[in-house]
Amino acid sequence: MHPIIDALPGSLCYLDGEYTPLRDARISVLDRGFIFGDGVYEVVPVYGGAPFCFEEHMARLDRSLAELRVSNPLSHVEWLDIAKRLIAASPAAERAGMQGIYIQVTRGVAPREHAMPAGLTPTVFMMLNPLKEMPDAVRTDGVACVSAYDFRWQKAHIKTTSLVGAVLARQISVEAGAAETIMFRGDWLSEASSSNVWVVKDGVVSGPLKDELVLAGIRFNVIERICAEAGIPFTLRRIGREEVFGADELLISSASKEVQPVVTLDGRPIGSGRVGPVYRAIDAGYQRAKARSAQEQGLAPVSVPAARPIDAPIDARKDSLIEYPSQFPIKVMGAKVDGFVHAITQIAERFDPAFDATTVELRPSSGGKYLGVTITVTATSREQLDDIYRALTAHPMVKVVL
Repeated sequence: MHPIIDALPGSLCYLDGEYTPLRDARISVLDRGFIFGDGVYEVVPVYGGAPFCFEEHMARLDRSLAELRVSNPLSHVEWLDIAKRLIAASPAAERAGMQGIYIQVTRGVAPREHAMPAGLTPTVFMMLNPLKEMPDAVRTDGVACVSAYDFRWQKAHIKTTSLVGAVLARQISVEAGAAETIMFRGDWLSEASSSNVWVVKDGVVSGPLKDELVLAGIRFNVIERICAEAGIPFTLRRIGREEVFGADELLISSASKEVQPVVTLDGRPIGSGRVGPVYRAIDAGYQRAKARSAQEQGLAPVSVPAARPIDAPIDARKDSLIEYPSQFPIKVMGAKVDGFVHAITQIAERFDPAFDATTVELRPSSGGKYLGVTITVTATSREQLDDIYRALTAHPMVKVVL
């Protein structure tokens, strides 16, 4: 027996109406999910026993099944009841951490034939696995990714079990020692092998359009809500290859990854090559969303990583070996309104009496709604830079400080 098979867990799973140890679960070799990959799946993260965004995952399951012309065999309430039973049956140590509910529905069992037989009974499966929580080093140091041509099919919006394209794409980054493979169709960003991709430029968070070439991850809505709460501009649009490599920040997101900062792509630094303030704001919002979800379900507050306050000095300035005094550029993003530039220069002058306002650089966003202002101050100490950063982020007209 292969050692992986010997190591299969005895944890409880659900298969076609029955609860059974996972190692004992069996399906027919003529199941169309096994023969054709003719099925769909979902992965729902669970924090401290509380499923996160469960209804949104159910809505996407409905959409994927509809694309395959399969009716959802269970109601959302029934799915949740099964999930709760599996969570309750899991070890307490696993419930205290991060788990993943895996749901799979296939068309069912039939003689091998490409045409879709009518009247089949879908195969219904759910299991619960412990997941590794994101290491603190990822939050502070970021991850490296590589890029590749998106060679998968044209129905990427279906969360299908036919995942060989994603498997091959992920292997590219595995062999390169990278965290993910970010893919392009021609010169346009699609997604990563098992993640969505976000570009941050001039304080604006942008993601690809929700079309048939991209699986609209549940984090699409989560990140949009977090950005709205934090006052960070958010948009979905076509994103070119050069925009990705020229981003100030690059992020990836998924149920298991949450949101992670990408600091290099194909060995090239993204922005400063360090974790940026927009990521920190989004990650802090994500941790708050997890805690709210647990509280709304009547569970104990989720233990989440301590988030760096949005007005705290950024690590890049604390840890860098800046020689003092020196000329130090700071980029500030806000709405393009009267008085914005004047407010920024006043803060600069408060902490740098020698500040030269003629050196200010202005860069409007592509849509014209936002303005990037770069000020260059004479840095005399780390404490002075921290004070400037706090003052800028505390100003009501400021959205992001880079």
